[in-house]
Amino acid sequence: MAFPGIISRLHPVSSTEELAQQRLQGEQYRAEAFWLPALMSSHASELLAALPESCSLFLEQACPDLALRSHDGTLHNNEQLITVNGQAIALATTPGDGGLVPESGMCEMADWLEAGHRHFICSAAVQPVARAILNIWPLDPYLARHFLMTFTPLLQSATQADYLAVFATRANPASPHSDWVQAYMKLEKKLHRAYLDH
Repeated sequence: MAFPGIISRLHPVSSTEELAQQRLQGEQYRAEAFWLPALMSSHASELLAALPESCSLFLEQACPDLALRSHDGTLHNNEQLITVNGQAIALATTPGDGGLVPESGMCEMADWLEAGHRHFICSAAVQPVARAILNIWPLDPYLARHFLMTFTPLLQSATQADYLAVFATRANPASPHSDWVQAYMKLEKKLHRAYLDH
C-alpha cells in the first residue's frame, strides 16, 4: 500500500460523537489516513475499530496494547513515521528532503510541492482541499498555485474553532457560520466538484 498523500489530523473534541463526525466526514471525502494526536490516544481503539480497511491510522504516541493493521503506523522519536509492515517516512524539515510535511508546513504547501514533496499532514477539516490541490499539481502546477492563493491565507488565519466549525457546517449547512468558514466552504465546493476524483 503506497504511503498516503494526505494524512488528516483529527481534532481534540469533548465527545465521541464529535470524533465520529470527523471520521465519517473524512471517509465521505475519501480520506486515506488519519493522524491521532498524543492527547487523543484514549480514542485509538474505538477509532481503529470503526475505520474501513482502506484507511490507515497513524499514532503520534504509541499504544502498546493496540493491534494495528499492517498499513497503520506510529511516530518514532518525533522524527519518523513507521508502519507495522516496515514502511518508513521521515518528517520533513527542509524542502527537498523528501519527507512527510508536518501540519506546520501547510502554509508553504506550494514551496514543498515545488521541492518534490507529495506527503502532507493537515487538519482533517481541510483535507478535501489539500487532497484536490495535491491531485492537480502534477497535471497543472499553475492551476494548483491559483487555488493555493486562496487556500494559504485561510490556513494562515485559521483557528481550532474555525476548523471545528467546518465539521459542524458540513453536517448542518443551514447553520450560521463565520466569514472564514464561508470562504473555506466555497473553495472546497469548487475543488471537490471538479478535482477530488482525479
